Amino acid sequence: MHSTSRSWTPFVLMALVVMAALMSSATPSPLYVDYQEAWGTGGTMITVVYAVYALAVLVPLLFLGRLSDAIGRRPVVIAGLVLLVLSMIALAAAPSVSWLIAARVVQGLGVGLVTGSAAAAIIELHPSGNARAGALTSSSTTNFGIAAGVLLAGVVATSSSSPLVHPYVLMGVILAALLAGVVFLVPETSGTGPETFRDAVRVQRIAVPVGARPAFALASVCVIVSWSVGGVFLGLGGAISKDLVGRSDYLVTGLVVACLQAAAALAQLVWNLRAGQEQWRRGVVIGGVTLVVGLVAASVTLEAASVPGFVAAAMVTGVGMGLLFLMGTSLVAQHAPDDARGEIFSALFVVAYLSLGVPAVVAALLAEVVGLTTAYHLMSAVVSVIAVGALVAVARRRPPRRSVDGPAAA
Repeated sequence: MHSTSRSWTPFVLMALVVMAALMSSATPSPLYVDYQEAWGTGGTMITVVYAVYALAVLVPLLFLGRLSDAIGRRPVVIAGLVLLVLSMIALAAAPSVSWLIAARVVQGLGVGLVTGSAAAAIIELHPSGNARAGALTSSSTTNFGIAAGVLLAGVVATSSSSPLVHPYVLMGVILAALLAGVVFLVPETSGTGPETFRDAVRVQRIAVPVGARPAFALASVCVIVSWSVGGVFLGLGGAISKDLVGRSDYLVTGLVVACLQAAAALAQLVWNLRAGQEQWRRGVVIGGVTLVVGLVAASVTLEAASVPGFVAAAMVTGVGMGLLFLMGTSLVAQHAPDDARGEIFSALFVVAYLSLGVPAVVAALLAEVVGLTTAYHLMSAVVSVIAVGALVAVARRRPPRRSVDGPAAA
């Protein structure tokens, strides 16, 4: 019994690390409108601050994707957590937009280091070696983390005399505690890759083993649709909530984004993912249809200026978003060779964070030209069209079989 308990501890701790990393990334979301008012900054610049984070995440994913396969998961995750703690300190002390941008860059680098390495470690640390359960844990903790981060920030900011400081202080304490846990309680699961440290840190192309490419392509389609929706809601959530309520409201902003992300995580947890073609295809179909229905409902309730309706629509959208992301991560988990799992997950998150950042910036630019509501309608329409097209294309294809072919550039 005791040994079983110990075997679960590293797995749970690493899942909490992924969750906390994503919590930290979402902490500023309810606060963007206040930054805009306090510093007299345009909405586009604030969204650029958000996008800078997404782009910073890509640096370690692009250039250090093989690092944890070569030197081990623990040192990479530890380095990422250190950067995240430093970013919380910098965000709490930020006096200007330029400081905020710098802090978000540090935060993005930290999340990028943690994400790919910890996602691979979660699968490897599962006591029974269940890759499917590991993928479910990785994807659901990602969504739960964003939901918890934005909601926690909203609650703390609402009850705090320093709303632009205290959420970051609390998040910094949580990250520091997890850093200590990884150092003392998590064993190494990798570090036996064929490459040297020098080879692992050199500038590299995104690489995916030949046999895993079909699965990776299908996974990328699911992730693009899923994270594009998340990007629009995270980037415009504060402005949309202010438009609906008539004033800046931390809790409403937090509630909208948290309901979206929590619904995504819950959908993943209740989905009984079984091996086999039909079950996977059913998940893609249900996820795509639900996402489109939710986006249409969100547009209708936004026009009606209904806060409860918009929150409910966000929840429906989140269910579809979560299922699509789960299908993507499951495909990668089940078809990635063991010696390249960290690299492939890093490549998948490159796709994810590009999908997260680019739509948010486009939406902000559109909002400056055509107005917030129209910009949201246009972005929702584009994402819906992509979702329908991807749904048709993916549902007609069979998920590929796992292969052990060696790595090659994608």
